[in-house]
Amino acid sequence: MVKKESVLEKELRLDSHTKNLSLIREEVEAMAAACGFDENELYQLKVAVSEAAANAIEHGSPQGEQSHIKVSITCDSERISIEVIDEGVFKARLPVTDGRPSHRGRGIFLMTALMDEVNITEGLTGTKVRLVKVKNKAMLDVAEPSTA
Repeated sequence: MVKKESVLEKELRLDSHTKNLSLIREEVEAMAAACGFDENELYQLKVAVSEAAANAIEHGSPQGEQSHIKVSITCDSERISIEVIDEGVFKARLPVTDGRPSHRGRGIFLMTALMDEVNITEGLTGTKVRLVKVKNKAMLDVAEPSTA
């Protein structure tokens, strides 16, 4: 973990294997806790990063377990940003029916529901999923006075 002017940064490069999902969750939780995120936010972050990493392992690993994923975590007193980068090609979302995604399309739907920002960037050498969570955002939204 690197600390610069109250910014924490960590980067992991891991084999593309599901055994690494728990390590990724633990690292995200430790960083977010160190930056002051509450228990509810920690849970949301762990669920969202699990989905992003599981997708990278399942869909973004052309060489199977010989492929790698990279997880970059940056947080400060206001927000956390997590990037999950794989070596594969992004597969478009499955169609949504009745306002809900099919059983295979829920990961992106869930990440979007739990995070303040979700960006997916396709590249020639892989796909990057960027997750951003603002600390205490729900509380800030409620606490802001009306200007009417």
